[in-house]
Amino acid sequence: METLIDRLRAVRAFRNLPTSALTKIAQIASPPTTYQAGELISDGQGEQALLLVVAGKAKVSLLTADGNENILYLLKGDVDGQAALFVRHPRLARLIKAVYPTTVIRLRHDAFQDLLASSPLLARELLNSFGARLAELEVDNSRLHLLDAKERLYAYLLDWERDYQSSTHLPASDDQGRGR
Repeated sequence: METLIDRLRAVRAFRNLPTSALTKIAQIASPPTTYQAGELISDGQGEQALLLVVAGKAKVSLLTADGNENILYLLKGDVDGQAALFVRHPRLARLIKAVYPTTVIRLRHDAFQDLLASSPLLARELLNSFGARLAELEVDNSRLHLLDAKERLYAYLLDWERDYQSSTHLPASDDQGRGR
């Protein structure tokens, strides 16, 4: 049987945290909730919590003025709502829906703030993790606005290759001689 700590470790932001830190987070986490494909996980209204997608995949989107869905990003082993943990303000009315069966854990703002106050080491680890994710989003945003489709695809493939090599500990190949 999978424990709550194992589920938390499935989240990229928590993957490298020590078990002691994950145990503290597990103590303030909601019980895991599973949503079926197409089911609404959050409408962003009034929820002051971090959503952890510990299994499955969810899409985060906004509705345009004419009612069309604009997908912002997908969550798989990821978090959404980091701002809700640090500041008290209404979130954007983003829709989060399960793409296929998806399990979510929530961390409430107040409980998270208390945890950070009691554990500076955990606070530093989480800030570093969230900062790394913010840097990734900035790169993605830059690519979206500055590169054409072919250049974006090439950049994503190079990222995938680097991530694959680091996860399998293969020596990195250089991209000399590769045409754009």
